[in-house]
Amino acid sequence: MTHTFARQSKWKFRSWPVLPHLVLVFLGACSSGAPPKPVEIAESDICTYCKKPIADKRFAAEFVSRDGFVRKFDDIGCMIEHAKKGSKGAITAFFTVDYDKKDWYKAEDMTYLRSKNLKTPGGSGIAAFADRSRAQALATQFQGESVGFNDLMK
Repeated sequence: MTHTFARQSKWKFRSWPVLPHLVLVFLGACSSGAPPKPVEIAESDICTYCKKPIADKRFAAEFVSRDGFVRKFDDIGCMIEHAKKGSKGAITAFFTVDYDKKDWYKAEDMTYLRSKNLKTPGGSGIAAFADRSRAQALATQFQGESVGFNDLMK
């Protein structure tokens, strides 16, 4: 019986140097190098900022935090106000929906129409467009302005 115990102890001692390598392999497998992606709006989703249902996808927005949580908003203005109140460094990606196509894009790649005459769910008067010329044309129509995402975040 002593012999078996000694052999088990010897085996555990030899495998101890392997443990840090196994931990590194495990951590590498768990961490994802994939960039964050937007999550589709579900019927039951509510705005993180104003707590209203997200009823019109054309004005929807999201951001992904460093901890992987997706915050959904019914209005681009709600997302901007929420982001300004928190730590911008804690946010890894912003997404907005193209008003015409209803597809998700990185917020930084979009052009925005900002107008007091545009009715949006949260009252911000902001809509996102993948096509800059479309945003500029609607800015004239709605007596507003065409701006970039960084301008909205100021």
